Amino acid sequence: MDELRGLAITSVLLSHLGLVFGRDAATASAFNLPVFGVGVDLFFVISGFVIVQNVHALREAAGTEFWRGAMAFWARRALRIALPAWATIAAIALWASGASIADLEAAAGFYGNFHWAPCFEGAGDCGDALATSHFWSLAIEMQFYAVAPLVGALSLNQTRAVAAAILLAGALTPRPWGGFLWAFRADGLMIGALLAQEQRSAGSWCERAPPIGVGLATFWLMIAATLARVFGGGASGAGLVLVAAIFGFVVAGSVREERRGWAALASIGRLSFSIYLVHLPIFAMTRAALERSASGEVMMLAAIGATTAAAIALDRLAARPAQAAARILSERICRRLAGRRTATGSVTR
Repeated sequence: MDELRGLAITSVLLSHLGLVFGRDAATASAFNLPVFGVGVDLFFVISGFVIVQNVHALREAAGTEFWRGAMAFWARRALRIALPAWATIAAIALWASGASIADLEAAAGFYGNFHWAPCFEGAGDCGDALATSHFWSLAIEMQFYAVAPLVGALSLNQTRAVAAAILLAGALTPRPWGGFLWAFRADGLMIGALLAQEQRSAGSWCERAPPIGVGLATFWLMIAATLARVFGGGASGAGLVLVAAIFGFVVAGSVREERRGWAALASIGRLSFSIYLVHLPIFAMTRAALERSASGEVMMLAAIGATTAAAIALDRLAARPAQAAARILSERICRRLAGRRTATGSVTR
């Protein structure tokens, strides 16, 4: 999954380079032709897949009881995601002067999709979109974490039925880019969850998926980015579902692909969460600092360099410690709860 995460965050970076520097550099302007923002949809599918796998693993570690595993899962995700996010938001509050209190609260409270949806539709009195608007997608993931244990508890057939209903409703609903409903979607997350359930049950979908390496995954990302541009109007509900389905195919195939070798891309993937948190405000602040003294290409290079440095710092100072603390906490919850059940005779060692 690290290589796919690297591909996804690279796509998102290209999209936002086009957004921030499109008026300054022809190269950046070209990034606006395909909708490279579909990297977010790839992240959603990956997250749905990995998270439901984690739900099952923690539930088994806690003695197979639903609520025991759910508690361990929620504790792990809350620490793993919230601490690096809050560290980033604190830095934005200090250095990004355009971020309003409401923007920061929405980002910190993980309801950025609710906050930014009317702004994307053109509502006035919104804060600086280049400071915290990217937290809308993290909010969707955190909201999915709240129900992920319920999804993991479904049978394969139940998961298929729920996924079919969500995808059908999504395909039939117009969701133009930036519209209110565009910022509320479960398509990719549900496809990823379904793939995890299929794999756990040795479902035929995962068995029949052809192996897909990074090169072929890149090809399908370009197809998805092009289709997203075509479906950018009133039929975008169908377009969003189609993009999510393409990435479901990619994730299923990548699970079967045994060859690796894209070490640099995998390294980017391991940093992808930290990169995602810091990149947009750094892009904006770099442009504001250099727009009168540097060319568009130089500004982009400076922004990429600053983003890399900030992401590495965030990873080492916040993301890795949070990940380690989250793992320790969830394991303690599992051991304590499993131990309680052993003491009462509910389980045997």
